[in-house]
Amino acid sequence: MIIVYSIFLYFFSILLINKSIKLLNKFSLIDYPGLRSNHKFPTPKGAGIIIIPLIIISTFILLYFNKILTINWIIVLLLCLLLSLVSFIDDLKNLSTKVRLLFHFLIVIFSLFLFRNELLDLAETIQNYLEFQQSFLIIFLLIISFCLFWIWIINLYNFMDGMDGITTLQICSIALLTNLLSLFGKINIEYQILSLMILTVFIAFYRFNKTPAKVFLGDVGSISCGFLVGFIMISNFLYSDIIIPFLIINMYYLLDSSITLILRLITNQNIFQAHSSHFYQKIIRKGFSHNYVLKRIMILNSLLLILGMISTQFPFSALFISIVLSLVLLYFFETRKSYEH
Repeated sequence: MIIVYSIFLYFFSILLINKSIKLLNKFSLIDYPGLRSNHKFPTPKGAGIIIIPLIIISTFILLYFNKILTINWIIVLLLCLLLSLVSFIDDLKNLSTKVRLLFHFLIVIFSLFLFRNELLDLAETIQNYLEFQQSFLIIFLLIISFCLFWIWIINLYNFMDGMDGITTLQICSIALLTNLLSLFGKINIEYQILSLMILTVFIAFYRFNKTPAKVFLGDVGSISCGFLVGFIMISNFLYSDIIIPFLIINMYYLLDSSITLILRLITNQNIFQAHSSHFYQKIIRKGFSHNYVLKRIMILNSLLLILGMISTQFPFSALFISIVLSLVLLYFFETRKSYEH
């Protein structure tokens, strides 16, 4: 049933995304090229308003018919849908940074409440290991740490969504790893269904998002993707003690965004202001094409996918190699000389 539904979903997604492009143009939801833009022509944005509901509804349907739909999954899927709607409003109205971050905080805190038993168990384990009596303090620090990490992942995916196909590549890499981990019995089957729905819809979306992109995700898509990735990472850490494979597959995103943020802080730049300082953006500005950059990130992600699976047996060795490989690509992007046509 899952395979048949995925085939149907692929073609249905193509149909709806194609229709959405016309509607986005009709309602003038357009991303116009600016000084920091990496595209040359006005392009409709906001395809995430189709993509995210397709993923959420499809996951809900398959979890239900496979009799593994729980109240926690219902709440998480609804929270993701709510976040996508607020992010779509942001695409339309440009909400302030404070309002966006406040909403992200509320969504994440509510989501973390679903893992309260797992958080309490983790706090107890840490308390026993450290022989520390202040259990409330440990719980508080855990909640704050997970909250900040999840919000960072949400915004990281938004920051990095600045090139044709890059978010599609990254979210498909996450989905592939998640699917493989589930197939090998490392994580629960629910994640296999979620990851397959993500993979199916985003492969369909790539037809329209490859260079030259006919439509962009918009905040409604990138923010929601970040939420789903954060959910996959944190829930599997708390449920199955699996986190390193997900850190590895996200390594390029983590290092590019984190190093860029640190450099902007050092140079006293406003970290909340839109910019084009990411490593992949700088090499595009040197004259290299979106395809040139995307292919090299794709090669890296293929290696990271393999390392992610290897990390289930050799976690720290695989993690170290993933950091080195990602830094090598960042160095390559940074030091590549301008391309002369």
